[in-house]
Amino acid sequence: MLIILLMFPFQPGGDNVHAESGKVTISVSTLNVRTGPGLSFSVLTKVHRGEEYKIVDTQKDWYKVKTNSGEGWVADWLVSVESAVSEGFSPHEGRVNTDGLRVRSGPSTSDGVVTVLQSGDAVTVTDHDGDWLLVESGSTEGWVHRQYVSDTTSTPSKKSEDKQGIITDNALNVRNSPSLQSSVLGVLNKGDMVEVSGSVSGWYEIVFGNEKAWISESYVEFSADGGESGADEEVTSTPEDLVGIITVHGLNVRDETSLNGKVVGKVAKGEKYKLLKEKNNWYQIKLSNGEKGWIAGWYVQKTVTAAAHENNSSNENITVLYNGTNIRSDANTGSSVIKRASTGESFPVTSKNGDWYEVELADGSTGFVAGWVVSIRSAAGENTTPSRNKSGGLQDKVIVIDPGHGGRDSGTTGASGTLEKLLTMKTGELLAERLKSAGAKVIMTRKTDEYLSLPSRVSLSHYYQADAFISIHFDSILDSSIAGHTTYYYQDQQKELAEDIHGSLSDRLPTLDRGVRIGDYHVIRENNRPAVLLELGFLSNPTEEANVNTHYFQDLAATAIYHGLGDYFSE
Repeated sequence: MLIILLMFPFQPGGDNVHAESGKVTISVSTLNVRTGPGLSFSVLTKVHRGEEYKIVDTQKDWYKVKTNSGEGWVADWLVSVESAVSEGFSPHEGRVNTDGLRVRSGPSTSDGVVTVLQSGDAVTVTDHDGDWLLVESGSTEGWVHRQYVSDTTSTPSKKSEDKQGIITDNALNVRNSPSLQSSVLGVLNKGDMVEVSGSVSGWYEIVFGNEKAWISESYVEFSADGGESGADEEVTSTPEDLVGIITVHGLNVRDETSLNGKVVGKVAKGEKYKLLKEKNNWYQIKLSNGEKGWIAGWYVQKTVTAAAHENNSSNENITVLYNGTNIRSDANTGSSVIKRASTGESFPVTSKNGDWYEVELADGSTGFVAGWVVSIRSAAGENTTPSRNKSGGLQDKVIVIDPGHGGRDSGTTGASGTLEKLLTMKTGELLAERLKSAGAKVIMTRKTDEYLSLPSRVSLSHYYQADAFISIHFDSILDSSIAGHTTYYYQDQQKELAEDIHGSLSDRLPTLDRGVRIGDYHVIRENNRPAVLLELGFLSNPTEEANVNTHYFQDLAATAIYHGLGDYFSE
């Protein structure tokens, strides 16, 4: 039963549905009707595929329906909905907030696809049916899930601003609207300068490239004079200078914006190029030989140029915190080790790459060291290490990492054949390396591709008295357009851990934020320690499957979980 629940998790249902009329049709062979709106409530009765029931109430992802056994609750991702159209419904404008949105001929995932829309496309919403919206785009009309359309008529009132700010954290997501559910346009890094033109509660409007975008107000600082003096001496970039950082090895550069285009060159992971033009999620760049070509936008991380990140060897040094710290040939944990450094060794910084520092070695060569195992000091001796772990941090904390599935239990299988059990293992190993480097005591529930029962995983958490238990998974659902990451907890004492880790994931991952939710999963339900279950992406979505298969994504996810744990233990 647990495996089934993991394969068919909560489908995003948006906000509470206000319509309390209409009916549901059961979409699965047998469905439990529960006494309350959640998987933890007892079963009232069972219903079957094709049966219809009247809706009497709604709450987030659940519908309350009237059955012969009384009123009970059914999950919205296992039914189709036919709602009575509200007489007061009025057409309004909206904007698509995800790429590759399938517009269907009817209000369900079983209806045919009539067209595909991209992030930023404007639509007119003319009707609704439960969680589905009838939209018009040009001459085309069809149905989409309400989660993927932002209502442009209901945007919070914006306050005008005119000031400069400095970003205070790395890999800060830049979004197309002031919401964690909106799509990510790119990232900003610590030290980047931004022009703030407006604000709503919790968000600042900035210029990103040549378009308006939004960032969380938590990661922007302003000088006493509003940032109008002094900042230009440190950061010489302008917000209009967008660069792309290549996120995969050996990316083809083509002569047109299509995978059918002729290959005119290749670029490597980590290389940076100024983005000259954008067309249909492809970017034009200029190669070192002067030739121009196009690269696929889904393998490019957009950011702004900043002199502070390009060459800061004159003002920063790193000091190694732990004996045996690896210095690597590239900025990821999968690259080869070229040197092992000892506690107290210091190296000048030549550049910054995400959470990694490129340092100059004694023989004049360079290598990369992870930012979470060093302290950083300016040339004047000032400690510039981000102060994440204010009171004890990860040192000596017992962290149980639970890579989901294994052995005969493969978990879900992706659209292209990816096995969930292998991805969870890779991500768990990357997380373990970071935590060990920070002084944590790490227990892996499995170290190889082996089967381990759910009670055994929980027993390990109890035996070692885990300070935190992290179960890693990847999602799957019948609708291949669904994407994003979700964090689950079950008990109240687990909620804080879930929120801290999820906040870090949302800040760093380039995927849709599906929120923190209560989940009735054995490894957190039966666990008396702080425990969470993470669904890091949907293998049933072909684009997301390709993304989570990259070492770049796994490395980024492990880093985000690491920082989330650091936030949790610093509070």
